Amino acid sequence: MVLKSCLFGLLFLFPLIIHAEVVDARFQIHLQQEENMASLDVKDAMTLALPILWKRVVPTVDLEKASALEGRRSLVLQFKPVKHGVYLVFNPVQVKAYLRAYGIAMIPVRPNWNLSIFVLGFPGADKNTALDLMNYSYGIADDLGFELGPRGKKLQLIFAPAIDEYGQALVHVDVQGAFPANILSTTNQVVDGYLSYQLQAWLDSILREVRDAYSLGTLQFKEESSEILITIESEASLASQVMLEQALQHQPKVVSLVPVLLQKARRQYRLTLRDGDDTWIASWFAAYGLTATKEMDDSLAQWFIQ
Repeated sequence: MVLKSCLFGLLFLFPLIIHAEVVDARFQIHLQQEENMASLDVKDAMTLALPILWKRVVPTVDLEKASALEGRRSLVLQFKPVKHGVYLVFNPVQVKAYLRAYGIAMIPVRPNWNLSIFVLGFPGADKNTALDLMNYSYGIADDLGFELGPRGKKLQLIFAPAIDEYGQALVHVDVQGAFPANILSTTNQVVDGYLSYQLQAWLDSILREVRDAYSLGTLQFKEESSEILITIESEASLASQVMLEQALQHQPKVVSLVPVLLQKARRQYRLTLRDGDDTWIASWFAAYGLTATKEMDDSLAQWFIQ
C-alpha cells in the first residue's frame, strides 16, 4: 500500500517535472529569498513575479500597459517553495491568451543570437571596449528574455564613427548576419559624452529592438553570410588568373566575388561567404599549389595567398 502511494505520488509529480523542463526559460522565475518569503502564497508570489515575466515576454511598446495587469491563478503552472526563495513556472499558452485578451502582444519564442560586437575607428576604443559590451549583453540577457550562444542566429553589430552632411560627428552601427538591414529604427547617433557609456545605453536599446521584432511574427531572416578579403600575389598568366577566379566563384560556399584590385602580380577580391565558414580556404588554394595565410583586421578576415 505504501509502495502504491509512493508510485502514485511520483506519477502525480512527473508531469510537473516534465513541464518545468520543457517550458521556455523565460517563464521560469526564481524569487530570491527575502524576509517572510516562505509565507508567500501563489497569488502573492505571482504579484512579485509578473513584472519580471512581462519584462521578458512583452514588447517594449506594450510594457507599461502590461504592468497594470494583476494576472490570474491559471497563469501559474507550478509553484514551489525552495531553499532560497520561491520557484514559479508560468504557462506560456495561458499567458499568451491572457495578454491577447487585453490587446497586448507577446514575443512568441525566446530569441537566441550568436552575437558579436566590434568597435572600430574611435580614439581610445579597443578590443576591451567591444568585450565590455559583450559582457554587458550577457548580463542583461536573462532579464530581457533572450539567449546568447553559438547556435543562435548570427547577429553582428559594428560600431564605427561617421559624419553627417553638416559635419556633425556620429556613431554609426552596422547590422550584419541573419537580420535584415532595416530591423533598427535608427543606425546613427550624435556623439555625446563618454563613448563607452553611450555605446552601452545604445546597445541595450538595440537588443530590445531586435528582440521586439520577434513579436510581429513576420521577421524574415536573410541567409547568413560574412565578408572576407583575399589578396593573391603570384606571377600567374592571365589565363591562369581567370581560371582560378572562376573556380573560386563557383565554390559552393561563395555567394559572390567582387574584384577590388587587379594587377599582374597582385589581385584582391572581396568574398561573401554563405555561412561565414572560411576554414576550407587554406586547403582549397593548396590544391592549386598556393599557400593561404589568414590575418584579422578588426572585424574583417583577410587571407593572403602566395
